[in-house]
Amino acid sequence: MSRKTAARMAVRDTLIELVDSNRQFREAVLNDHELPAWVMQEDDADALNEQTLYEQKRDDRTLAASITSRLTYSSEQNKQETARLPGIIGISASSLALGQQLNQAKDQFKTAMGEYRQLYGDDIAAIEETSDQLRDGVLGGLQIQHIHFVQSYRQLKLFQQPPRRIRFSWAANHSGTVRLTSVEAIEHLRKKYMASAAIERDITLLEQLPGSEIVVIKRLLAPHLRANLKWSDTIEAERRMNPDAKKQYPGQINTPLPVFVQLEKGQPLPEFKPIKPFDPMTRQERLQRSDARLVRISDNPVSRIYRYI
Repeated sequence: MSRKTAARMAVRDTLIELVDSNRQFREAVLNDHELPAWVMQEDDADALNEQTLYEQKRDDRTLAASITSRLTYSSEQNKQETARLPGIIGISASSLALGQQLNQAKDQFKTAMGEYRQLYGDDIAAIEETSDQLRDGVLGGLQIQHIHFVQSYRQLKLFQQPPRRIRFSWAANHSGTVRLTSVEAIEHLRKKYMASAAIERDITLLEQLPGSEIVVIKRLLAPHLRANLKWSDTIEAERRMNPDAKKQYPGQINTPLPVFVQLEKGQPLPEFKPIKPFDPMTRQERLQRSDARLVRISDNPVSRIYRYI
């Protein structure tokens, strides 16, 4: 058996396990209907993704189960976006165990996909080729051609001990950066970015710089929702004394999907306040420092490349 055949079989087997675990968790969440649940519905937040519009009339728990377990693109979904739905959902102990099982299945599928793609390379062209091959072959046979890999990989936030308080906030003005020589930056753009006129303009300008000059590639990140978690006094004391406890009881997490907390019948959700949707009109732009060291390599406002003054 060739390495590529073995890798394809691993993708198939881990995906079958993922689909089954995903179904079990979705059904378990729905069965916990006696426990409280809250999500940011379209009635409350005009800024949610388009793909949630058609599910607007569903109750919070049903909507959370649907969006959380979505492994494929919806017909209304922008291919550059992921399904998101902030909220807090109470679940039973058995559902929590199934959620942990689902997270493990997600990890195994992600690992199998990574090993499969390593056989072809990690640039954009190779990733598109392997994705097309998988969709036409393995995924087509499983009737899941339109799989959304990011949605299939991302881990659920599961807490056996519910936080005492959850405070949501929007994170904006963030960017991802990478520091490279101009020669390395050209290779990076060609491997990691889809070809476009803007990218070609940046590459042309980089080719005019000395090959050893250091530049910075900035990638703006869309506003995303975070949650600050406040735990019981006992857990907070443990977090202060034992750094490893912060992994089990984090102080802050990203929350594109609902936070799932184990509750007993009659137990309320952690204290929280529903957050308003992100409003770009109220966003406060940071003033540029007078001694800023980075400037764009061109006057083009969509350029991603900066150089040091």
